[in-house]
Amino acid sequence: MEHSTAALNASEEIKPYRIHVSSKYLELTKKKLELTRLPHELLLPKAREWEFGTPKGVVEPLIDFWLEHYTWRSREEALNTALPQFRTAIALPPSATTTPEESSTPKPPLRIHFIHLRSPHPHAIPLLLLPPFPLTNLSLSSSPIFAQLTNPESPTSTQAFHIICPSIPGLGFSDAFTDPSCHTSNSTILDETAYLFNTLMLRLGYNHYLCSTTGSGRESPAGVDYHLARILGSTYPENCLAVHVVEPCISPPRMGKEILAWMKYNVAKFFHANIWGYASEDWTALRVSTSASRTSRRNETRHEERRSLIQAGSRAGCGNGYGAISVLGLREPTTLSYALCDSPVGLLSLICSALQRANPEHKLSEEQIIDITQLAWLPGPEAGMRFWATAVKDFPCLSNLNSTSDDNRNANELRKRRRKSRIAITVFNADGSDSSLGYICPAWASNSHDLVFAQRVPGNAGLTIWERSDVLLAGIRGLAGAMDALDPAFRIHVRTLEGVVVPRDERQVPVVEESREEEEGHGMQLDVESPDTIVAADIS
Repeated sequence: MEHSTAALNASEEIKPYRIHVSSKYLELTKKKLELTRLPHELLLPKAREWEFGTPKGVVEPLIDFWLEHYTWRSREEALNTALPQFRTAIALPPSATTTPEESSTPKPPLRIHFIHLRSPHPHAIPLLLLPPFPLTNLSLSSSPIFAQLTNPESPTSTQAFHIICPSIPGLGFSDAFTDPSCHTSNSTILDETAYLFNTLMLRLGYNHYLCSTTGSGRESPAGVDYHLARILGSTYPENCLAVHVVEPCISPPRMGKEILAWMKYNVAKFFHANIWGYASEDWTALRVSTSASRTSRRNETRHEERRSLIQAGSRAGCGNGYGAISVLGLREPTTLSYALCDSPVGLLSLICSALQRANPEHKLSEEQIIDITQLAWLPGPEAGMRFWATAVKDFPCLSNLNSTSDDNRNANELRKRRRKSRIAITVFNADGSDSSLGYICPAWASNSHDLVFAQRVPGNAGLTIWERSDVLLAGIRGLAGAMDALDPAFRIHVRTLEGVVVPRDERQVPVVEESREEEEGHGMQLDVESPDTIVAADIS
């Protein structure tokens, strides 16, 4: 272990990490909560209270809880104790960070924050677990999935995993891109993020690994949850051996662009045949979903609004989970950030709206909701907003990667560097119950992926990582099982190396208290006028 750590350059060192938020920033947060000016409430019936966004009756009790019962110091200590956290600086290659005019001045490396949970079981497989965008890795702390993956109840018969869960640049405790839109014409911001995450896995000693998303791809802002995992699998297939995605951003094959896939789909559909990756459940779900969309007239206005947002999202790469902000607010992310950076309640209302859209009946506690909000509020939401906006601008290039036409030069350049990735797909709405969303046939992905496993689940994805972690577990383990069956050498490839780089003992990270003088310069918001927000104790 010591030998592996020493082999790294000083700039590549992996350092244990503990959260420590500046006391003056916590005091500022309290003042802002106390001085919040709430909008006047509309007098709407209960059934329509969410029609114009998060109602005051939802926000006010959460503000009271935040002020009177929520203590960040205790939450901070709980996170530091329960989750082994690390950070390492990774430099992007010049071709991915600079324009030709700036090739001589590469950008500084980004410090990527990640959770590293190693399973005690010798047969465990390395798994890169991607949090739902735009949430941080620490937002998943209340989900049972970490324990379920690393230490299953029956480890001899159930696959265990080593978990590496990073935060996307600009979210949580990962550094932000200094200029998220400044990448070459042959790459996107998700290409650069995939490079960072693959480099992280290699630096840890995991030369071969699996990857899984934890949220719905089609509901994800800019489709990040799907596209990031897809890019990892197609750009680095020699390392990322396969990926598991939830509700990918795919659609039925089109005759003009995917003639063979279109023919297979229509032949299988006509005969309701279980061929070419299609299954009887697909035809039942499509029939029920189509029938429901034709006959249902309840909440038609709401459904039309939802459909229009989804259609706009399919054109602009925006998920429906954050409502109108997906279409309008991202044109000028910095302009919107002034409001969200200055108002914790504004950010809270946005998160409440997203949770409501994901599942109106969700059971997240007040503490869980404030945890999610606090983890977005502390570093500031501006970097995440800019990442999101840049991903939206990149979406035309991403959406054309599967096209056979030659009318998009950038997409063609990216396509040349990629191969079909092995993929496992989890889709919801297999009972066709939600006519507003429709049903995704896993086989639709076959044109751009090597589909090795699919699971079809009734109901909506909702807040999958918290409410339906069993579905995620089944998808991840289904992928591992499929890879076992397909590739006899799979176990050899993913066998954990003895030299995996883990600094010291992950379970015994010492506490280092920093003085006020030492805190200066360690905040997440660097080179800005706002007060220092987060003080990170990098423990060497």
